[in-house]
Amino acid sequence: MTEAFSWMEAFSVLRYAPVLRGFLVLMLSGMVFPLVGVFVLRLNLITLRFALMHASLLGSAIALAAGINPLLVGMAANSALVAAIARIRGSAVRDVGFVTTFFMVLTIGLAFAIIYRFNVSTNDSLQILWGNIYAMTPLDARLTAAFGAVVVGFVVLRFPVIAAVLFDRDVAISVGVRESLVYTTIVLLVGLTISFVMRLIGALLLDAILILPALMAVSCARSLRGTFVWASVLGTVVALGGFVFAILVDLPVSSGVTIFGALLFAVVRLLTRFRFRAARRSIGKPQTSSE
Repeated sequence: MTEAFSWMEAFSVLRYAPVLRGFLVLMLSGMVFPLVGVFVLRLNLITLRFALMHASLLGSAIALAAGINPLLVGMAANSALVAAIARIRGSAVRDVGFVTTFFMVLTIGLAFAIIYRFNVSTNDSLQILWGNIYAMTPLDARLTAAFGAVVVGFVVLRFPVIAAVLFDRDVAISVGVRESLVYTTIVLLVGLTISFVMRLIGALLLDAILILPALMAVSCARSLRGTFVWASVLGTVVALGGFVFAILVDLPVSSGVTIFGALLFAVVRLLTRFRFRAARRSIGKPQTSSE
């Protein structure tokens, strides 16, 4: 009885509007944003992800120095970087990776220079790095919901085109797919997703929502469609499990989500390895005749 009461007391925090709003946004993010993580893995956008994360850091630093909404400015900064990369990719410049690395280093340097020069408070600076789901405003929540609908709509309605680009971009071009438009749209979705996840759990921990569920989905799924479905399911599990874990052991939600996601990833990898070994043993067994 006492244990049940302690559980009820722990989750009584959901009665408060900021906590409930943050929880709902976290659940939505866990359900939707791993879909974008699949793009990051299949198109090998790891380096670009860092550049976009640093651009969002720069936007957040500018917003904190100016006293405006960090999410909006972070989204604007990432959109500008995506536009620049798309322009460079469409030109004669071949070393897009070098240009991306240049932006990655420049933006993080400018971000910390602004934080230092404008005396951004330590608490605000830490929120950029560690996030705070309870600081989500009603506007942030509405923007997250709207963006989540855009991501789901893009994946569902444009799945054949997406599948072609993820399979082979040259083949996609040969069958008439506007590969550059699809690729730029995907990169823009990645950039905006990073801005939203940073607002939730911070720059240092965003992979718990963005990448880990997608990595687990790759291990579990047998098709691209299945990968997207598994990523969404596992992302929801990570978000819910991480929130519950954080409440029960009295940790920041960002830390709880990250720890729970990492532990779940380890379990999935072990189960996948055991399943693979069992399949190999069953294939290697000599078949006995029934005669």
